[in-house]
Amino acid sequence: MRVDLALFEGDELLTRDSFRVGAAELSSFSPLFKITHKLGQEAADIVLSEFPTHVDLNTIVLKMPIHESSDWESIDMGRYSLAFWCRLDA
Repeated sequence: MRVDLALFEGDELLTRDSFRVGAAELSSFSPLFKITHKLGQEAADIVLSEFPTHVDLNTIVLKMPIHESSDWESIDMGRYSLAFWCRLDA
């Protein structure tokens, strides 16, 4: 499953990243956080961590159902929001 992530503070885009979630656990770094991900049976386990001190977020743990998004989806986290788009690989 391919996931596009975008982190916003209000209306300001802080970072946008894209990664492919597979069976093996992998980690990568965006400009603002570490992304660790692994595909489970029914959901992708995605962890966003190691935010810089100027971003007032701690570790974010997502159990993202394996699905194909029809549009951007988002999670409200106070002054931040995390938008994502999931695509199933052909």
